[in-house]
Amino acid sequence: MRVTVWHNMVTGYRSGYRPEHPMLPVYSYSAPHGPAEDQLWRAVMLCNADEDMLDGRDREITADYRNKKLRSFSPGDGFSVIAAGRQHFWVSNGRALVPLETGFPMLATEGGWGSVPIGQRVAYRVPMWDDLTREGYFEVGHRYAATAAEAAALFHGIDKDDVAVRSVFP
Repeated sequence: MRVTVWHNMVTGYRSGYRPEHPMLPVYSYSAPHGPAEDQLWRAVMLCNADEDMLDGRDREITADYRNKKLRSFSPGDGFSVIAAGRQHFWVSNGRALVPLETGFPMLATEGGWGSVPIGQRVAYRVPMWDDLTREGYFEVGHRYAATAAEAAALFHGIDKDDVAVRSVFP
């Protein structure tokens, strides 16, 4: 399974996630298959632990996360897990990880202090829904999404043929 860490890009707001908050993917890694909830609590620990307290693969992931100068996981931030060809989303309210029925409605198009986007910035449309052009960062080139269209489709839970990519930014 693939775990992605999402930072809430509303500054100064640490009370939890709201649907109008833009979310930015900042880190991802492959995790062992199993219950997603187990991997989510592991991810919280990996984003907040001191690497000297860990060993093995956990230490490598935490060190890499820290070396990228990413801030700690906070209330309002989220995770997604790709398993069995679907992407599932959770957000932190400071006490628990709350599952969402769909992906984040708002995606951030730029990073900030402690939040550096991963993937490619993509402008795309979903013609079966509306004429809006959407933008967001998507991780492309892994086994679950080889192209920008596949990554956007995976995020929205739709078929890749239902996504029209307009631009992929460098």
